[in-house]
Amino acid sequence: MEELLSVKNLSINFDTFKGQLQALRDVSFNLKKGEILAVAGESGCGKSVLLKSIMKLLPENARVNCGQIRLKGADITSYGEREMQKLRGRQLSIIFQEPATALNPTLSIGKQIEEAVRLHNPHMKKREAYQRVMELMALVEIDNPKQWYDLYPCHFSGGMLQRCVIAMALSCSPEILLADEPTTALDLTNQAQILTLLR
Repeated sequence: MEELLSVKNLSINFDTFKGQLQALRDVSFNLKKGEILAVAGESGCGKSVLLKSIMKLLPENARVNCGQIRLKGADITSYGEREMQKLRGRQLSIIFQEPATALNPTLSIGKQIEEAVRLHNPHMKKREAYQRVMELMALVEIDNPKQWYDLYPCHFSGGMLQRCVIAMALSCSPEILLADEPTTALDLTNQAQILTLLR
């Protein structure tokens, strides 16, 4: 089976006023096509740092102390923003931990999902992009997507916001979907629905 992602002995430090703070130490795993990999650990152990390091979305004070991140055999450890923009969306996508903070409160949900679609499909016509948004909202089980398209994040429940963030992450059918605690702060029914949806 094809190996999609490989992390070897990854250690991440943060520069602080008090010196370097170690956030990850010697993390290794392999992910093959079709596999689901869960990373478990207590709050603050570095799960979010791990996912953001793969996406290259860490703050400027973060340092790869040692280790390697390989995507489909290519070493992306030292990739810059321009190189990562080519990978994000189609090869790698992420569902952030807090959907309310991942969304812009001043833009309608439909426009935000459409932005994600058009960012990676710049030649797509507006009508096609709108249809793709409708498909994605239906895929994540948002009933009557047309009626929700022009509404803002404040009009959505936590579970619905999570579904919208998942729709954005799926907008380009990524090969690898990273999910950073996608069921945080949801009730048990919504947690089960979100996990079923991700599968």
